[in-house]
Amino acid sequence: MSEAAGATFRRGIAVARIHRSGIDAQRVLLVGDRAFLEPPAMTGPRFADLLADRVSDRTRRGLDLDVVSDLAPALQAVAGATAAWRLWRYEAVVVLLPELSARESGSWRSARMGRLARTVIPALAEASRVLVVRLRVGDDLGSAPAAMPWDEGSVMSTIGVELGADGLLPPGPLHADTIADQVTAMLRASSDAAVVGSGGTASERRAQPEPEADRQRAVDRTTETVGGLTPHLERVVLMARNTFDVPFAQVNLLDHGHVRTLAYVGTPGNAANQPICSITVRGSGPTIIADTWEDHRLDTNPHVHGGDHPVRFYAAHPIESLDGYRVGTLCVFDLKPHDPDDIDPSVLRDLALLAEAEISALPLV
Repeated sequence: MSEAAGATFRRGIAVARIHRSGIDAQRVLLVGDRAFLEPPAMTGPRFADLLADRVSDRTRRGLDLDVVSDLAPALQAVAGATAAWRLWRYEAVVVLLPELSARESGSWRSARMGRLARTVIPALAEASRVLVVRLRVGDDLGSAPAAMPWDEGSVMSTIGVELGADGLLPPGPLHADTIADQVTAMLRASSDAAVVGSGGTASERRAQPEPEADRQRAVDRTTETVGGLTPHLERVVLMARNTFDVPFAQVNLLDHGHVRTLAYVGTPGNAANQPICSITVRGSGPTIIADTWEDHRLDTNPHVHGGDHPVRFYAAHPIESLDGYRVGTLCVFDLKPHDPDDIDPSVLRDLALLAEAEISALPLV
């Protein structure tokens, strides 16, 4: 499960998610011009894929790399709306910023990019760890670089990368390795801080319960793109059932406290009261309950202690909206207890991300 492409972020900004499977996945946002990230004459792996591979190999953890390939519109959208983008969700933000030569300093392009950078880069640094990659354009390599329009101390780090004579990132892994080294250091610093328990790291903040009103608005936005049962998701629940050898699997939204089933195998869960998935959406990681009769959170749950077919085993992972709210779950369950080792949390998360990708690609109905 590698990429969820064609997604649309807030304010119409196009985002693709590159996913690398693994435990305790970290999140990185990459923002750059499409010309650098997806050159028309590209051969071999894309830069973003190389970067994701290099970072995941170095950290030995999972990685979600969200790629925004429209630099100026993205920076414009972030300006004054950092909170709406919820950039604190990311352990690191990487900005590929073209560096204009001193002789270009009076151009409209320079003035516009300068205004955006002066506003946005410090705002990014307040929300997350930031790496600014200064790209020198090929025909300007002999010119003196213009000063970057922000306080260097306000960003996590800055490195320079020379582009080819055609103004594009040269092929091969060299630049991906250089940038991956910096990103890996940022991710390790964030991981070390989380171990200390400062409460302000991205992983710690993601794990906190979300304001229900904000989460419900994200559910409402999601339901604008889906109808009832969704054929696109049938393969996901079938894969989940077969992978974990259980009779039941569902993709659900948690909508005003009730389950809204988008796909299922075994049994639907529409309109269920006190859904077990409400436990899952309160946190950012997986929920694995080997025997529900031994979990005191479910002592009064009617799906566990009522009816002729009580749920005894339950495992789920949150499904998020494009702006990072936990809108629902991918879940599997059974009428008998299971060994918790039957569930690989990283595989459960992979399937949840596949469901997210399918939902984000659905047409309006």
